[in-house]
Amino acid sequence: MKQKFPLFAAFFVLAILFWTACTRTSPFGADLLGDQLADYDFTDTLTIRCSLEREDSLVTSDRISTAAYFLCGDMTDPYFGKTKADIYALFQPSVPTALENSLRFDSIMLFMRYGNTGLYGDTMQPQNILVQRVDEGYSIGSTTVYYSTSSLPATTEIGRLDNFVPHPGNQDSLFSTTARGAYIKIRLNDDFGRELMALDSATLAEDSVFYQKLRGIKITSTSSGATPGLILPLNLNDQNFSRIRLYYTRQDTIHGTFDYFFQGSNKFSNFKHDYTGSVVGPLLGHSASDLLYVQGAEGIKVKIEFPFVDQLENIAVNEADLLLTVNDQLANDLPGLLKPATQLVLSRSVGDTIFDVTSDVSNSINSLNNYSRFGGAPNKETEPGGIVTRYHLNMSDYLQGLVDLPAGSDIKKKTVYLNLNLQSRTAMRSILYGPGSTTYPAKLLLKYSRVK
Repeated sequence: MKQKFPLFAAFFVLAILFWTACTRTSPFGADLLGDQLADYDFTDTLTIRCSLEREDSLVTSDRISTAAYFLCGDMTDPYFGKTKADIYALFQPSVPTALENSLRFDSIMLFMRYGNTGLYGDTMQPQNILVQRVDEGYSIGSTTVYYSTSSLPATTEIGRLDNFVPHPGNQDSLFSTTARGAYIKIRLNDDFGRELMALDSATLAEDSVFYQKLRGIKITSTSSGATPGLILPLNLNDQNFSRIRLYYTRQDTIHGTFDYFFQGSNKFSNFKHDYTGSVVGPLLGHSASDLLYVQGAEGIKVKIEFPFVDQLENIAVNEADLLLTVNDQLANDLPGLLKPATQLVLSRSVGDTIFDVTSDVSNSINSLNNYSRFGGAPNKETEPGGIVTRYHLNMSDYLQGLVDLPAGSDIKKKTVYLNLNLQSRTAMRSILYGPGSTTYPAKLLLKYSRVK
């Protein structure tokens, strides 16, 4: 009995110390509670483990023309390596009627409107846009679901625009006298135009037949290896600005046009990442303590584990705030060009390869796609060391589910993932301090009450 008592006493003291550490009062929320402070406990010491993973492939096809824009371009980032985004697209005739044989072909032009958001990188760097046709024997399927890893051989050039400087802020009219917007104009190959002009009504009237003959086009944009490069958002679904227009003449004096629209046809994006020689490359698949990296366009996500959360028994989570601070010093290596991602979200695994946003995210989204109740947007905050850029992500509901797990549950059930919102529509990235940082460590700010 005398030999067992010291062991029991030591175990009891350690248990008390562990619980005290988990319930240490912090200033979190104290200024808002006033005399209610005694009703709650606070902690910011819950253990967090992080690692970096590649994002899974995602659906990028746009079969019903709802996408606001598609990403096109390339970037060379010293931290995230090389990113490439290409567009594959079908289009369809405005009317299913063949042009008269007596008409003479004049020219054919491609018009594409810039998206209102989604641009990322340096707009002062000259760009080269290449338009290619999908090779014979292949074609974009009108109803096929394509992923970010999908691609088709396309080696025949039908148009290009070299060394142009994008002006996405220039608003001008085009086909509509009332609508104004910024757009790109590219002349296409005459032979391609003559082939379209020669199609008969039977081909134009049947989408599947037309698509088989068309095969589809591929649109790429490059910055010629410049750092950081540029990703352009192109809104192919805007009928006021985005179309292919064929110009012809009748009797050499009367000019006419025939239009083909992307809206109503399948389109998809293809993303490629090369992390060779980058800072993040050797870190993929490994734990990350000091710095965390998160990237859009099917790039990188952060796996976050809470290994001891199921030991917080008999508590009700009042508020759980995941606090992440941007490493502004690294961001300033490319000042003003690669700003931190505008919206981060949290997702959870719902199957071997299926992920969904947490309930804290889904319950916060309203009809205006406003995430204000969830957070996840970068804000400036004042710290003793100066002004910092910081994300607050609400995970109160999700954390309560983790707390309610049986003790010793599988770590997979105590895991959440940090992602960029709308992966297929953003090329943005963020570099964040990790849980092991001595500067501004990532932490979970937890306010809870005890349940008897």
